[in-house]
Amino acid sequence: MRPGPTQLAFGPGLTLDAAADCVYLAAPRPLWTLSSALVGGGFGWRRHFCNFHVDKDYAGSAPGADLAAWLAARGLPEGESLAMMTAVRLEHLRVEVGAGVLAAVTAGAGNAVDIVAPLAGDPRPVGTINTLVVIDGHLTDGGLVNACLSASEAKVRALHSLGVQDPHSGTPASGTSTDCLAVAATQAGPVTPYAGSGTRLGRELGQAVYRATRASLLASREWRRRQEEAPHG
Repeated sequence: MRPGPTQLAFGPGLTLDAAADCVYLAAPRPLWTLSSALVGGGFGWRRHFCNFHVDKDYAGSAPGADLAAWLAARGLPEGESLAMMTAVRLEHLRVEVGAGVLAAVTAGAGNAVDIVAPLAGDPRPVGTINTLVVIDGHLTDGGLVNACLSASEAKVRALHSLGVQDPHSGTPASGTSTDCLAVAATQAGPVTPYAGSGTRLGRELGQAVYRATRASLLASREWRRRQEEAPHG
């Protein structure tokens, strides 16, 4: 029998329920969130955060509708939920906590891409780096955008630290072609419009995202190596 949700050692009382088909992080009250997710994208109050696993051959014509259906199957209200999807094995989830920040990342680099390389229309296998950052603080909307910049910079540093390259251009990768990011804030405490590299919050956020992304990439890389070395037939 699978164990139930785990209480995370983080300020706002988050719980994490990790299964093979979904990582579900729940907050006791809605968090003000900015995200690129297909469900729960843009700005909004969210308290249910789901990262659903899909097969590497997933080619759904309506991924947003699929995500909404998977939320409904779990009894989660779409209006208070955020949903991502990934082909990365969810056992490779890594969670890192810093002062006032938490980063939860699933990362694979099978479709690594250099954002400044020419677009060649090349097909890439499903990969994805899905990042959820929770901040125990009160950010303006601009501050949330600033936090997204810091998280993205940290993701790139993690990729570079492992020498991940775009296989088509041979240049350093800046992410994958299907990455998703969400930054959520409790909106408790004094208001801050900043979360960049010149702030303590930005540095804590960046370090947590860097550690979680790097650790998840290493786990995915090791799993792939074992799969390739395993006897077949």
